[in-house]
Amino acid sequence: MDQLKAQFAVVSKYGFWISTSLVLLSTIGVWWLSTSDLEAKNQQQTSKINSAISTVTSVQGELANQPNDLSHREMDLLITNRQNEVLASWKRLYDRQQNILTWPEAELGKDFVDEFRKLLPVEKMVEFPTDPAKELETTLRTRYQRYIKNILPDLAKIADTEWTAEFESTAGIEGGMDMGMGMGGMGMGPGSGPGGVKRDVDITGAEKGPLVQWSNESQTQVLKDLFPWRGSLPSTLDIYYSQENIWILKQLLGIVADMNGEATQPYQAKVHEIKKMAIGKSVKFSQGNISKPGQSSSGMGGSMMDMMGEMMDMDMGMGDMMGGDMGMGTPGTQTIPDPAENRYVNVALEPIAGSDLRSALNSQQPSDAALAVAKRVPVMLSLNMDQRSIPELIATCGSSKLMVEVRQVRMLPKTESNGGMGGMGGEEGMDDMGGMGMGGMGMGMGGMGGGGAAAGEPEDEFPLDMNVEIYGIIYIYNPNDEEKLGIELVDEDTVIDGSAGTTTTGIATTTNPDTTAPATPAAASGDNVAPASTTPSTPEASADPNGDGNSDPQPTADDPNATAPEVEPPAAADPDAADPDATTPDGTAPAAANGSPPVASNGN
Repeated sequence: MDQLKAQFAVVSKYGFWISTSLVLLSTIGVWWLSTSDLEAKNQQQTSKINSAISTVTSVQGELANQPNDLSHREMDLLITNRQNEVLASWKRLYDRQQNILTWPEAELGKDFVDEFRKLLPVEKMVEFPTDPAKELETTLRTRYQRYIKNILPDLAKIADTEWTAEFESTAGIEGGMDMGMGMGGMGMGPGSGPGGVKRDVDITGAEKGPLVQWSNESQTQVLKDLFPWRGSLPSTLDIYYSQENIWILKQLLGIVADMNGEATQPYQAKVHEIKKMAIGKSVKFSQGNISKPGQSSSGMGGSMMDMMGEMMDMDMGMGDMMGGDMGMGTPGTQTIPDPAENRYVNVALEPIAGSDLRSALNSQQPSDAALAVAKRVPVMLSLNMDQRSIPELIATCGSSKLMVEVRQVRMLPKTESNGGMGGMGGEEGMDDMGGMGMGGMGMGMGGMGGGGAAAGEPEDEFPLDMNVEIYGIIYIYNPNDEEKLGIELVDEDTVIDGSAGTTTTGIATTTNPDTTAPATPAAASGDNVAPASTTPSTPEASADPNGDGNSDPQPTADDPNATAPEVEPPAAADPDAADPDATTPDGTAPAAANGSPPVASNGN
């Protein structure tokens, strides 16, 4: 206790100073804590203020560039200028085609040509069915009937080939019923060239006759497809579409001539035979499609439906040949078919009904703008040619005066193309059966044509030849009319020609087994580029702003040396082939996977 008292005495003596020190230390601690928190908050608020000042300063500096009345006026001016460029390009393309799509005034007469100059576009000026009182005079239509009959041999000379088919349909069984069993189709006999056409050889070894072979069967099929009115007086619409076919046929033959250049002998030529030509509704873009395993089209089901459709067309053709009443209807009650039906396609490569086409050409809706600009004519060209020149063929299609926009290329071994029942609607009709044609079943027709290597047969004259099929689009431009574009009605929901968001297509290339050619971008150059697919401002307006007709190089196929045909006939399609996912939004067929020639997904 005494010790505690002594300690308390000391504290009591110095208690004032001790308590003062404690108070001072506490005050200093409270001050430090308070000022530190205030400093942090001060810095935070200062940073926010400085950031806001910086933002305001930045906006003030860019105020002259912000959207305002002036910028809106300038934007409207840019849009107007762009529209004018599109319309000027459209007019330039239309005017330029008039130098190609010409009516032969010397043969038909000025009065005939003047009549048709008043009827463009014909779908807008001539109704269907046409009132008999509004048809052209009978004398004018008879004049064209005589002209078309005599012009075909001259057209064949463009490609240095020979026209042998009779224009007038006969009472016998012609192209549709010809099963490809004739001597010309089988290529029998010494000195036979492609297609079985015999060529004379003089003492120097030079061959006489046409440079390019074109069988009578193929020409007969061309007549059936392009001039179905044969044997009767053509109507006004028949005359226009027939002349359009002549223009296109002339361009296709010109492509063959350009490929062969200055060649005078078959061994110098790149193209040796025209296997088939098709224009309009007879073109099937489904030929290069490969079906999923297990689907009916990969076997006989879909193909048999295709063949039945071909046979129905053939039966109708026979009805025309035999007098007209072989159909299912009562005599005298048959309806006249619309010559524009399924002749043209939309951006998805789907056939267009004649009534829809006429409606679009009389419409002012932006959804019909693509058809208002140009009509798309599908074409198909099948050639027996040197496979090394396939890239050149694609480029030639793109640089022709009436440009062929290549959408699909098929390369088939000669055993595949020569085999099968080629006469039944063409080679493609049996191609769809996945090798079930006579050539695919090993029944020998392909071997007899020089494409096989069986014992006792002569060596193939052109071992690098393949059957090459080009599927493409030719554009026929309509007279330019700004109102037909429906520019004022365009909004973000506008769908052009039934396809929204359509993009550039690809070229689906089909090769022989063990070879795959990837899809490459389609040509989008030159003056005759496809019309717009998503806006009225069409690509052709910007593709050739100078109007000089120069085109960028066309895409080419893979190294053709990788596609040399096998000696043995190709095997049936691989059931494990993967379904290609490369189908583009506009309906272009995807590139084929590895395997034998593809099986079409449908026959339409």
